[in-house]
This record gives sequence, structure tokens and C-alpha cells, in this order.
Amino acid sequence: MDLNIGTSIKKLRTSQNVTQEELAEYLGISYQAVSKWETGVTMPDITLLPKIALFFGVRIDELFSINHDDELERIDYMLEHEQLTEQNYSYAKRTLDSLFNESPDDINIIKRYARLHLSKTNQDLLSAGRMLEKAMKLAPLDNEIYSLYRTVRGGSTYATHSGNDWFIRVCEPYARKYPQNYALYTMLIEAMISMRYFDKAEEYIRLMQCDEDKKHMPQIFLGDIEAAKGNFDNAKQLWLTIPSDSHTGQYEVGERFNRINEYEKAIECFENSFKAATPPRYLDAVYSLAFLYTKLGKYSEAIEAWERIISVLASDYNETESNDIDWAKSEIAKLKKRINII
Repeated sequence: MDLNIGTSIKKLRTSQNVTQEELAEYLGISYQAVSKWETGVTMPDITLLPKIALFFGVRIDELFSINHDDELERIDYMLEHEQLTEQNYSYAKRTLDSLFNESPDDINIIKRYARLHLSKTNQDLLSAGRMLEKAMKLAPLDNEIYSLYRTVRGGSTYATHSGNDWFIRVCEPYARKYPQNYALYTMLIEAMISMRYFDKAEEYIRLMQCDEDKKHMPQIFLGDIEAAKGNFDNAKQLWLTIPSDSHTGQYEVGERFNRINEYEKAIECFENSFKAATPPRYLDAVYSLAFLYTKLGKYSEAIEAWERIISVLASDYNETESNDIDWAKSEIAKLKKRINII
């Protein structure tokens, strides 16, 4: 989507919440000159292009063309890192409206629509749900769609949610049609257990197809049913049958023991999970250890967990600088302050 330079400047300026006056002051010109560029009356002097590009943090050639990928990248960054204001919400919706009109069956645009509506306010959850129901028909094996839909429709976090019943009703036909969709089965089973549809949950536990790493999940889910019935001894007996060398199984069992406040057992399971992992190792269990140790006031152990995360990111993923590294270092600094206060 090629644009003239004035339109490009306007898009960059509005997306970064910059006024015409602020840009003009930086360039040493009048704001009327900026206005004329943006309306196509005149073009900026070529000698100003490097300063304009520097001001917006883009390359000079980007002033001459902003494509769909640039706009979508900007929206993704906004949804992940910025507080959603009316101004940037309007920008994102206007951009997605335009792209959606051009490509109404584009799954990536539909998913961004859902995230945008979800990020704005709960009043837009109904609209997000309808968009995702369309996306299911277009891409029935895209698990991110079901995950977003459960956030929109399932559970009770938001008052406007329709509840897990709605999620089950809409998504169950897709599970029956695509029994290989493990992720959808796990979401449905969890929703059914929460609604106390135990017979239906057991039916789907029998039907779910698991690979080698997840082969113990049916047993774990049967334990979840016992826990939901209040039979915690039976639940723990089922969970404790999971082998210690099952990476996924031990992590999931650790989460269960964490929920019922049996923290020592949870720590043991998380450690087992990490030991059973093979490079490049998933770090879910170590993150859980870091959070649990912090919750228990065991700050030195929590620091060790965060340091382990940094070490594995370097050894298994060749990461020495990243948001995850920065997050870990920030948490370590906070924990050290707590230790000093104590």
C-alpha cells in the first residue's frame, strides 16, 4: 500500500501522538507547513527528510511507503506494550477496518480485532466473540482462536462473559470433528469440569489424543474431576501416579498441588519437570518455582530460580539480551531489596 510522503508523515505523527506543532518546532518550520504536507498541498524539502525520519525513528525510505505489515506490527506492539487509549484504539480500529474490508477472511486480522476489542473494555467482548466464531469456521485447527474465544466467552473473570457453558456449546462440534486437536480438548475438559459436567468431561478424556509427552494428561484430568467433587485424597492418588521423568506431567501435577496449597510437593514436581526437560528446555516449571518461592517468602530460592532462567535462556536459546532477560534481572533486583529490608 504505497502512500505519498505527506500521508506517511501524518500516519507516523498520529500513531505516536505527536502534534503538528511539536513536529514543526523540532524541524524549525511553521505548523502550517506540516499541515500542507499532510493534505498534499506541498511536499517537504528533501533536506528535511533525514530529520523527519530521525524524529519518528524510521528509515528515510519508510517515509515514502507504509505497507500493511508496518501497520500490523505497530498494532501488535501497541496491544502488547502500551496502555490502550481512545486515540490509539481509534487508530488501530480504523486501520483494521480498512484491512478487513480488503481481506474479510484474513485470520490474522480477525485475531487482532479480537485482541483489540478485548483490550478496550468488556462491552466489546460480544463483538470479539462473533469475530472469533467466524474465525473458527475459517481456520478450525488454529488453537489461538479457541484460546482467545475462551478468554472472551468462558470463565467468570468478566461480568459480561456468557460463561463456560457458551464456550462448550460453540466449540464442542469442532472437537468432535477434529479429535486430533489436543489443545481444544484440554480447554473443553477444563470448562466441563468447572461446570461440573463430569460425565461429559470423562467422555472427552477418553477421546483425547495425546502425544508421548502428554500421555499422562488423561490421568491428571481424572484427578481434577475427583478434586472438583471434593475427593482430594483420590485426586492426589491419581496425580502421584505420574512418573517423575514426565516433563509435562510433573509440571501439571505441580500446578495442582500448588492450587491446593501443598507447596513442598509442588516444588518437588516443578523440579522434576525441569530435570526431565531436554534442550531447548521449556521454563514454565522454573517460572512457577520463582513465583511460588516469592509467595512463600523464600527470596533467596526465588533469586536462584530467576538466575536459572537467565542461564537457560543463554545456554538453550542463545539469549543474552531480551525482554525475558530484563524481566528476570528486574525481579532479582526486587527480591534483593526485600532481603535487605528484612
